[in-house]
Amino acid sequence: MYYSSIGILAILILFITNFSIIFLSKNKKLDQAHRAYRNFLLSIAAFYVVDFSWSPLYIMNIRVINFLETGLYFVVMAVSVLLWTRYVILYLNEKNRFTKIISFLGYFFLITQVIVLTINLFIPIAFWFEEDGTYHTSIARNINLATQVFMYLIICFHMVRVILKAEGELRHRHLAIGIYSLDMIIFITLQGFDPYIPYYSVSCMLGTCLLHTFVLEDEKETRRLQLESILQVEQIQEIEIGKTRKMAFTDPLTGVKNKMAYIEDVGCIDQQIEDNFLKNFGIVVFDLNDLKKTNDTLGHEAGDKYIKDGCNFICQTFQHSPVYRIGGDEFVVFLIGQDYKNRDKLLLDFNNTVQQNLKSDGVVIAFGFADYASMKEKGFMRLFELADKKMYECKQKLKAQKLQIS
Repeated sequence: MYYSSIGILAILILFITNFSIIFLSKNKKLDQAHRAYRNFLLSIAAFYVVDFSWSPLYIMNIRVINFLETGLYFVVMAVSVLLWTRYVILYLNEKNRFTKIISFLGYFFLITQVIVLTINLFIPIAFWFEEDGTYHTSIARNINLATQVFMYLIICFHMVRVILKAEGELRHRHLAIGIYSLDMIIFITLQGFDPYIPYYSVSCMLGTCLLHTFVLEDEKETRRLQLESILQVEQIQEIEIGKTRKMAFTDPLTGVKNKMAYIEDVGCIDQQIEDNFLKNFGIVVFDLNDLKKTNDTLGHEAGDKYIKDGCNFICQTFQHSPVYRIGGDEFVVFLIGQDYKNRDKLLLDFNNTVQQNLKSDGVVIAFGFADYASMKEKGFMRLFELADKKMYECKQKLKAQKLQIS
């Protein structure tokens, strides 16, 4: 049972170390190389099952079953070799003379094994069992193992040649294939000398463990690169969304926030008021006097300049508060933070500048301020109505002053 114990141990190690790719991964979610790797591992698992079954069946000494089981042993071995060559080609991602050679050798090895085993049914060129059940090997079995050694030598030499020149991921991948091939060369050679010790299973067990280390590192690196790519795409999208949002929420003439931004921010303020997070703030409503007259007499270009000059005047006074253009000549400022604390001085300075502009034909802006903290009726709309009402009162006073000056 020593022979069987190696196979049982090998299949347990195979399933434990490669559990995720064998059982958790869906074939459709794997790329071609990983699908080939999964198929190769399954073929190795099948080989282990056949291999550890050989010893108890041999002890039972049923010649027909032993003969068929031994034939199956060589068939599964040949299939695993073919699937290994398919994996090497996809894993290295190369299309050259080397990949064509090993692809040919993989299929050639499988086909010749089927032919040899068919002939062996009639002429014992690979193996046979005596009447007492004793197992004997023949020349075709030795050629089988020698052919595999030859294949792995070709792979190993090519890997060494590439490793000496390559670096980075390319070197890493060729090193993985080279180590596996060297492992197989050593143990297949030993198997050729003693058919009663499961050297082939040992070689597969060590080889797949070594290979798993490299494949796992590749998976980690691939996932890292995928995550980096996703993050880069998300960052680009955030930038694009930010640019689009800024364009959508910015007044193209003045560069301040537009009515859409104002409506969204009012919703946020309403929510903060409802949650009792916002108590001390105020708003100022502005209206530019004589914009229509400027447009009618001097043209719309002069009218646009008048709007921009008025906006600059508001922004320079209330430097720490958001400014919104909510209509052709209407602006709103949310007084918060430092501007709210200094509201009396800022409003006085603004009014003094307006009075000076009345006399010098500068931009004249009517304004009305409402303080939320001093209101009895709560709610943003009530605050806006109060500020808007004060703005119209201011507008009338400024028009009257303008007439007196004229």
